[in-house]
Amino acid sequence: MKTYRFYCRSTRRGFTQWAVAVEDGQEVCRIDRDVHMETVRQFRERAAQELEAKGFAPAPGQYTL
Repeated sequence: MKTYRFYCRSTRRGFTQWAVAVEDGQEVCRIDRDVHMETVRQFRERAAQELEAKGFAPAPGQYTL
């Protein structure tokens, strides 16, 4: 099954986010957010479009903005 999930973490240097694509239990792709260049909404839309174009679906419990 090909799914993707969004993650976020607060660090000393600020807030960071990324999306991970998983295929058959293995991480196959990671997309990081550039916090200085795009908003959370822009990142989620961009990552979702890229991953869904490759055949990935949101993992259960994931949402889009």
